[in-house]
Amino acid sequence: MGGAGSGIMAHMLSSGRLRALLEVSRTGSISAAAKKLQLTPSAVSHQISTLERELETKLIERGTRGVWLTAAGGRLAEYSESIADLMERAEQETRELGGGERGTLSLGFFASAGLHLVPTALSTFMAERPRVDLNLIPGQPHELLPRLLSTELDVAVVFDYSAAAPSAVTHGRTSSVAYHPLLVDPHFLAVPPGYRQRASGPVRIADLASEQWIATEGMDNEVALVDRVCAAEGYAPNVRCRTDYYDITLGMVSAGLGFALIPALSLGPVAERRRVPLRRLSTPHPSARHIRAATRGDNPNPLVPAFLTHLHNTASRIREEVERLIAAVDSASAG
Repeated sequence: MGGAGSGIMAHMLSSGRLRALLEVSRTGSISAAAKKLQLTPSAVSHQISTLERELETKLIERGTRGVWLTAAGGRLAEYSESIADLMERAEQETRELGGGERGTLSLGFFASAGLHLVPTALSTFMAERPRVDLNLIPGQPHELLPRLLSTELDVAVVFDYSAAAPSAVTHGRTSSVAYHPLLVDPHFLAVPPGYRQRASGPVRIADLASEQWIATEGMDNEVALVDRVCAAEGYAPNVRCRTDYYDITLGMVSAGLGFALIPALSLGPVAERRRVPLRRLSTPHPSARHIRAATRGDNPNPLVPAFLTHLHNTASRIREEVERLIAAVDSASAG
């Protein structure tokens, strides 16, 4: 008993030898198994003899009518089939994970990006990789970047109002965060019904000092864009309502309750654009959002570069849509 136990512990069973036993079980002959395995019959016999010696158990019987498995050999062949299936699945899944065909992509994005940019990119990405799992987390940029740095996210779609990419610092050191430019998202001035512009072209924020505003809440320690552009013109805006929901903002503007600044990505369907007149704005303060995809330089997930390709392609198409929108707004302002 002790010798058999120590023999089993001393030898890890070879998958090649188990495969030889399995093929003998399947084909009923050593020569047929050898042909299937592209080995010589003597090599297959040697594999099985080695198994028998390692296990100190007879696995096959030989006779004039061929070979057949003993009870122990038959049971081991059943295990061998399960092991072969498991090894095949392990190899396939490992290759798929390494090649970006499987796995999990964790993506964070701000609200406006979730209207068109992110869903469209994900749609084409998932069409190519239907077995990939997604973990989608909406949030503000100042909320998403720490989650990227903590490895909770693979990609964070963020924005700021600077043409220069921000730096990311964690635990007192600069982290290897890469920023991938996607598009510049201009803000338009949504004007209430009955508004009469003094002159054609962009509306000067300085001319709206006495008007009511519908503004956003702002984010982190940064005040809302309306507050900043008005401050650049020397006045504090008269804000009637603050909301981060642009459908509410558009509704209030269409009801004549005030002016608002709306980013192109948040304008929604064409019906919404027709309901609220839009104008270009003139201000010395930066008023366009620079949208970027942030990734970690040390992230080995092969799904990241694959998704970035789809994100860049979608952003390129949106840039063309924004250019057409700008042309339409300019045409309406000139009229």
